[in-house]
Amino acid sequence: MGRAIGRVFGRRRVESAPDLAMASQAASAIKEYAREHAALFEREERLRTKAERLVQAGTPSESANNRAERARTEIEAGLLALRERFAPSAGERRRVFDHEAGRLYPRLAVPSP
Repeated sequence: MGRAIGRVFGRRRVESAPDLAMASQAASAIKEYAREHAALFEREERLRTKAERLVQAGTPSESANNRAERARTEIEAGLLALRERFAPSAGERRRVFDHEAGRLYPRLAVPSP
């Protein structure tokens, strides 16, 4: 019966769980980068908050948005460089790194080269 239901509704593709040791290494590398560049992360948060506050107040500022975007882009570029050192070629290590970066910093995007 279970197989029949599975065929009718289609089986979901089960993503394999990332290797816990590799995920821990990626998380450690990302957290170390964040500690070393804490001022950049704080600047991005401060500028993003200011831009959001101005929008909510009804006075959006293009320059505030641009500054926040530049700070976010700097962080993403640094994470991309870190990913290249952590996982020089595409594969499981890169997928795990991207997963951990998204989990730790969901507002940021580590762009694919």
